[in-house]
Amino acid sequence: MKLDHLNASVTVSIAGLGLACINKRKRNRCEIGILRCDRHKPLLDIQKIEYGGDGKAVRSSLVPHSLNLDEDISIDVIFPDNAGLPRCENGVSTFTRREFSRLDDTGDDRDFRWVPDLEGPEFHNGKLTIKNDKKLQPTIFLSDGILYAREKTDEVFARIVTNGEPAAMALGRVAHGINADISCGKGGAVRLSNVFEPESPERGGRCSVTLEYGERIKYLISIENLCEVADETEGTDFRIFYDVLKDPEQRQFDLRRIVETGRYGAPEEPLQDRNDFSLDGFPESCVTAFLGRTDSLLEP
Repeated sequence: MKLDHLNASVTVSIAGLGLACINKRKRNRCEIGILRCDRHKPLLDIQKIEYGGDGKAVRSSLVPHSLNLDEDISIDVIFPDNAGLPRCENGVSTFTRREFSRLDDTGDDRDFRWVPDLEGPEFHNGKLTIKNDKKLQPTIFLSDGILYAREKTDEVFARIVTNGEPAAMALGRVAHGINADISCGKGGAVRLSNVFEPESPERGGRCSVTLEYGERIKYLISIENLCEVADETEGTDFRIFYDVLKDPEQRQFDLRRIVETGRYGAPEEPLQDRNDFSLDGFPESCVTAFLGRTDSLLEP
């Protein structure tokens, strides 16, 4: 799928600790669960950006909203011929290009494959079980758009096992998060709304905000789930994924920084598959991961 930022009416940008999948049973709806823990507090901002005739941004402002981050949130495209109701056109797709190598750092910087797939061959190479979806709060339901990498890490990582074998494996750079470009067209809009059980009236009314299409207007929806305070234990927040996920063989992974030793270097902690790299400390970045074999975060 081709990316065309100029024609995108809305960009959704997810950063920090989260899990994503594409639900093929729901017309390729993307589901992004925000992982909760004591050190993370999710934030959601909506920015309206206005452009001049030369295509340059002239002003920006925050769009007020009352969306509740303790409830799930749907992001839907509204079409003018659909009586103001959401309608899914093609669902969500991913942007990829043929040339890609994580460790050699080759490929388009926006290629979705920079987002680590925990069910892919670099990690578990099989389907994982969602054992605790209560820790995914909120879950974002995205009905349309093209997914691509938000940005890559500057540091290079290895995958390590925290509870046994195999040995550390050189991995490469990963994406900090996930972006999605949405095009709604003239007369359309993108609507964000809280989703909860209708049989629970004590939870109050449905909060929503509608972003109307404008010829020289774009919107940026930023959802961040980054560390507020540092973790003093060894390892990274990558390990928090296993509060939610279960591997049939009980394997758990983490990330460690690796540094290139050069041609004549003597690595202190060499990697079995790349003796020109050595293990270093633990990175401080929180990443969003993908589940390529899971249809839904909320259904068995």
